[in-house]
Amino acid sequence: MDKDTFIRRINEKGPPISTAGKVEAKPSEPREREGALEENNPLIPPLFIELAHRIKNTLSSVKNITQLSRGKFKDLEFEDYFYRSISEDIEKIESVINGLLNYVKISTPMIKVNTVHSLLEDVSEKLRDQLDQKKVRFFKKFEKGLPETVVHEEQLRYVFHSILQYAIASSPPGGSIGILTKLFDHSRNIGEKKGLSQRDGRYVEVLVGFTGYRKPIVALETGFRNSALQRDEAMDLVLRLVKEIVHKNRGIIRFDIDEKKTRTFISLVFPVERRKIVYYPKTGA
Repeated sequence: MDKDTFIRRINEKGPPISTAGKVEAKPSEPREREGALEENNPLIPPLFIELAHRIKNTLSSVKNITQLSRGKFKDLEFEDYFYRSISEDIEKIESVINGLLNYVKISTPMIKVNTVHSLLEDVSEKLRDQLDQKKVRFFKKFEKGLPETVVHEEQLRYVFHSILQYAIASSPPGGSIGILTKLFDHSRNIGEKKGLSQRDGRYVEVLVGFTGYRKPIVALETGFRNSALQRDEAMDLVLRLVKEIVHKNRGIIRFDIDEKKTRTFISLVFPVERRKIVYYPKTGA
């Protein structure tokens, strides 16, 4: 989807957010965000993990049956011995299995993937009530296989939440909000993205477009070509905080306001993370 198509979608009249998802050209990516490292420990195959979980389920069943059997024995002394022995054995086995599963977790780091799209999905879902109240039509187009950015996950969440709230506040009832993500190469787009660092690299862009506009109060960079926004114009305080976060992460935020057609585009550009980002799942200990 190029920018012209994106603009047409913004201007289209359509259903509110509750049904807008049905008219997307392509379904969005799955919300899975993590994947296992390819260099998994060969001594711990997936079959072992599945077997360990099945054993834990069996032990839980045995424990429940043992509890139900209390009061069923004629010999009370044997009943106490039976219950105590079974319970102690189950606790020991469970302890060993939990230790093995925790070892698997700390020995098998996970690759963090699809963070940008997952955060956009989460944030837009949390703002669904606000969108429904204003009957704002919402759509998105996500580029498949979008890499990770250098921005920390919680900072990205704050940026996306702030931008979408600004878009909702600026959109008229029955308006439209769209999100477009794409990956571009610095060397091929330096003419369009002035202000990026001169070093070679790839960048992720999140483009938020919506009908309506508000004149901001804090100075920003100029926007896209033919932008009506001047350097000495300003934006809201929340957007100023967003701008600080974006700049601290070597990114760019740009505005393109068309007052005649009453629509706004906010572009967020972040460098791609070159390293492989991994994490370790929390253990049960």
